[in-house]
Amino acid sequence: GRSGNVAEVGAGNPIATAALPTSRRFVPLEEYERQGIFKSRGGGPLGINDGEAAPMTTMTYSSPWAPILNANANYGVCSTYPSMLVGPRSIVGEGDDNNIGLLRRCAAFRSENRFPALTWGSPHDGGSIWRASQPKVGLQGNRSMEDERYLWAIGEEAKRANLAADARDEGGVGGGSIRHSKKAPLDFLRMLCGRNNESDLIMEGNNSSCMLKIMDMRPKSAAMGNRTQGYGYENTNNYRGTTINFYGIGNIHAVRDAYQKVNALCLSSNTSDLQWMQLVENTGWPSMIRLILSASWQTAFHVHYNRLPVLVHCSHGWDRTSQVPALAQLFLDPHYRTREGFSTLVEKDFLSFGHPFHTRCGHGEGKNEQGGGDEGQLSPIFLQFIDCVFQIVNQFPDYFEFNTKYLLLLSEHIYPCRFGTLL
Repeated sequence: GRSGNVAEVGAGNPIATAALPTSRRFVPLEEYERQGIFKSRGGGPLGINDGEAAPMTTMTYSSPWAPILNANANYGVCSTYPSMLVGPRSIVGEGDDNNIGLLRRCAAFRSENRFPALTWGSPHDGGSIWRASQPKVGLQGNRSMEDERYLWAIGEEAKRANLAADARDEGGVGGGSIRHSKKAPLDFLRMLCGRNNESDLIMEGNNSSCMLKIMDMRPKSAAMGNRTQGYGYENTNNYRGTTINFYGIGNIHAVRDAYQKVNALCLSSNTSDLQWMQLVENTGWPSMIRLILSASWQTAFHVHYNRLPVLVHCSHGWDRTSQVPALAQLFLDPHYRTREGFSTLVEKDFLSFGHPFHTRCGHGEGKNEQGGGDEGQLSPIFLQFIDCVFQIVNQFPDYFEFNTKYLLLLSEHIYPCRFGTLL
């Protein structure tokens, strides 16, 4: 018989034609190399050589971040993280085992073992986005020296990278963070902030000593309530050089309730057109979108203008902690605003970093005829993320390679299970 290729076998018989599987968009090492985070940083000239024609010697600094190739290769440290991760060089760059003992102890102090891991970094300075889950502080105020050392190392490495960037920009090694030629004028930063949360966003005065920004996506009341269950949030008295803020984004139950109210409103035959906008607002869905977009923009602001490493987390670190860093990367990196880049972003921050599509979408696992089954984990988190992206694309259409029709098509394929990507 004739072997032939796929096109020959399927000629005249569309049913016999098999599409080749789509290759993975997110290959960790390739993506982080594309970001340029492993490149050495130039630090400016060391001095003038004696010979006029001799080239000027420059100092270079190794990258502040290093790949974690072996520690989680078999998902032994964290089963819901990618097999390859990135951490601070002073911690994970020591030996072939990536200091796995410290990583395990650090992971043990975090919910679901989701220790801080880099998802995006600037190739020029220390600005970077890190994600994790809540620490196991509890009512007793538990501490982990390994976790504190790990976050301190992130801040120190970022500070070193910023000093190298300053030296490069100023043409000498003695730069420093005080005089930075590329720093935006204060009035411009205030204009960007719109006088909103200015004291936190603009790094001056008491904020100038901050080396690592912790952004807790939960309401502070919820974070404090989690202490009764053995969890909680970081005590900045123990984590040197850090500040923490809370951003009040509702949990999966609040998202589900708001979405159900929107559905009921849209399907109701008694809805008043004159009160439509107010009724939509009363569902709570638009306010959630605003909170998520605001937290994402502030994350990008700290990374881009303050050149800070930002640690984002909520409770388990796979719902709000997937939404906000992904949206911040849309602001920071134009690659993610292309079609291929957006696919990479979704694969990275939702699929590889463990967003539980199966339990959030509940594919085929609703309540049974006897009324049993648990719908408590159902929540349209990814659809909410798509809505946030829709708002940005709708406002800045020229900055994206795709349009809102693409997002609508993507949203339609969250639940039908035609493709295996979002299962």
